[in-house]
Amino acid sequence: MQGSSRQKLDQRTFRAQVLECRDKGYLLSSKKIGSGAFSKVYLAYATQERIQHNPRLASDLRGKRHTMVAIKIISTAKVPVEFSRKFLPREISSLHATYKHLNVVQLYETYQGSQRCYLVLELADGGDLLQHINAMSARRCCPGLEEKEARRLFRQLVSAVAHCHNSGVVHRDLKCENILLDERGFLKLTDFGFASQLGLKNSLLSTFCGSMAYTAPEILMSKKYSGEQADLWSLGVILYAMVTGKLPFKEHQPHRMILLMRRGPAFPPGLSPECQDLIQALLQLCPRARLGLQQVATHRWMLPAAHMLFRISTAPAESVVASREDSAPPRPLQQLRPLQHQETPKNGSGQVPAPLKACPRQAAGSARPGIRSIAVTNLPPGATFALSHVHHQERAGALPGQLRAGEWIERRPDKPFIP
Repeated sequence: MQGSSRQKLDQRTFRAQVLECRDKGYLLSSKKIGSGAFSKVYLAYATQERIQHNPRLASDLRGKRHTMVAIKIISTAKVPVEFSRKFLPREISSLHATYKHLNVVQLYETYQGSQRCYLVLELADGGDLLQHINAMSARRCCPGLEEKEARRLFRQLVSAVAHCHNSGVVHRDLKCENILLDERGFLKLTDFGFASQLGLKNSLLSTFCGSMAYTAPEILMSKKYSGEQADLWSLGVILYAMVTGKLPFKEHQPHRMILLMRRGPAFPPGLSPECQDLIQALLQLCPRARLGLQQVATHRWMLPAAHMLFRISTAPAESVVASREDSAPPRPLQQLRPLQHQETPKNGSGQVPAPLKACPRQAAGSARPGIRSIAVTNLPPGATFALSHVHHQERAGALPGQLRAGEWIERRPDKPFIP
């Protein structure tokens, strides 16, 4: 009896959503393509009348063969007050700030219903990067993507993150599940629910959020952190996942995760030294020792198309990201070091992890042999409100034998954030 009542309530809710979408010029389908703690995402169709009255929608759909969009529906009646007042506006603001870029999901418009908020988004129906890695691993009978395919996607991801940082937005939840693919094979960065816009120069963040498997060590150690440098760590984890089919560090407890991070990632046989070097240069325990986005773009594993990375935006006059450091001198690329078998603890695969490079950074004359010494400085540290009373809860989930999603660090509604 209780199940029947619940089903009837869901049907009434969906009918109300259909009517509210139709009033705005969208035909909501029953196909659910995503869901979150307080939201659901449905496939929908834009009417011709709506397309004519929405310049963003008309511009984006002009090059496509369909009128489909994704509509994210947030139940404002059920979400915590802190979420509706702070985090939802931040997500919308971040999507507006990062419009328009080929590799960032586009926000066409938002509107408010009686008990719901609607975000009309660009459709990317090719699945997420996690699904793509698992599908290609099964097809190849070998874990991970081929380096050529990983390079193609990683270039687009770096371009998207560079555009966000250049627009004053740090994502803070970069992971394979938040990276979508469209029908043309383009990568689309999505889910800006934990995003923060940069504030005062050199100010730091303190929110403990994201997914543990992708979270930078300084966040796990409860230190204040630069959002941009934390995003760089996540990029290293994603690249490792792309080329190996697994996550570099997997633990349920933060202190044990930090021990694995100190040992560094272990690489399978056959992975190119250049790719290993780029991953190690991103997975630096010291935030300032990580390669900046400009250095990532000019890394020899990324060549020869690195010069196009920061011009992939469809917005006019997109400039190259000029990176800066607060007080430190420019730093060249770090030395390429072959894997060495030392007397250090082994991971489950039996391989000896490569140690993390020490902080602070190397001197200016210690560039990698065989790689051009490119002296560029890091991006400015991110900033946002310092938040407290953060509670995290761990949850793992994936099929055995596949790349597993990270433990998710979640906010509890009964523990509000206090700026």
